[in-house]
Amino acid sequence: MTLFNRPLAELSANDLLRLIGESEGKTIDFKRELVGTSDGDRKEFLYDVSSFANTQGGDLVFGVAEDDGVASAVTGFAGLNGDFEILRLQQMARDGIRPPINGLDARAVKLADGNLVLVMRVPRSWNPPHQVTFQKAFRFYARDTNGKYQIDVDELRGVFTAASTIADRLRAFRAERLARILSGDPPAPLQDGAKVVLHVVPFSAFGAGSTFPLQDAALRPTLFPTWKDRSPQHISITFDGLLATSNRDAPPTAQRAYTLVSRTGAVEAISTIHDRSPLPELQALIIKHALHYARSLASLGVTPPIAVFVSMVRASGVQLIHDFVPNGAVLEDLPSGRLAHDQFAFVETVLESVPRDGREAAGSLRITLDHLANAAGLPTSPCFDDQGIYQLKVD
Repeated sequence: MTLFNRPLAELSANDLLRLIGESEGKTIDFKRELVGTSDGDRKEFLYDVSSFANTQGGDLVFGVAEDDGVASAVTGFAGLNGDFEILRLQQMARDGIRPPINGLDARAVKLADGNLVLVMRVPRSWNPPHQVTFQKAFRFYARDTNGKYQIDVDELRGVFTAASTIADRLRAFRAERLARILSGDPPAPLQDGAKVVLHVVPFSAFGAGSTFPLQDAALRPTLFPTWKDRSPQHISITFDGLLATSNRDAPPTAQRAYTLVSRTGAVEAISTIHDRSPLPELQALIIKHALHYARSLASLGVTPPIAVFVSMVRASGVQLIHDFVPNGAVLEDLPSGRLAHDQFAFVETVLESVPRDGREAAGSLRITLDHLANAAGLPTSPCFDDQGIYQLKVD
């Protein structure tokens, strides 16, 4: 048995009691005692956490006695301040493992006698390998059915190769999706004109057996609105996934915009844009929707890292106006850059965590926004001050 198929927030005392007689394994480890304060105790804890992250993820369960790796009793801890202990363990992990593990979570579950069992859930990492750096240990660990073990040089090479393979697959995904749009075979027919394409793709979309809850996303249409909208006009399930469209008339009527959420959790949002578009407005919309989709994915249990790709197609001749358009201004008189190519694939951004707000999202996306500004003839995005702080409001 494993707890890993149960949402952490839903774990109960009965779930823990059912562990009795079960063996430790690749995705679960029992601990009778809490992590001590000695350096040795801290290292062992960090080895355990990193080993889960570098393999399939799993749960560390504190307050369960075991005999030769088999759970024998669920004892918990009397008088434990669960919130304090969780913060202590999370701080240890943040300070002692590089790169940091995103999505690390924990919960204290109360038993019938009032004692607390602490469950720390470590997600499978899509940015491996994670190294224990506490006291210059500089060790890498993984897990098998017998527990954690130190990774040797050959296996470490394979982990690095797998990580680079994900990056290659992400870029190939974008190329394949753009080719489909350009060939006239998008998931929904689109109105004529230049188009901006936003892909928000969790690394987990390329893991084996992705478990993205598409049916839950379908029940909450405001999670994945179409471009410039708070909610789509139409939602449908298709072979490609969850399709949201912008126009009052559903497909096959040509649409201004659509959002497609695949069964793996990859999001594709595309919209037709005007031949003369203010660059600050376009960048604000990119920030707004990238942040919204990243938050929506997180609300459905998807953990970072998340790749953000911005592209433009049918873009040759489009004028990107360098500033917002004042009332009464003649568009032809405003400083602008005319796009010289039909297709642009701007440099990607990887979100290591979900941004807290629009300003943080803009800072994370700066490299992509600067590349878009370069296409309009500017050295950098005009929306940041000299300290690199985004100056506009993102609704």
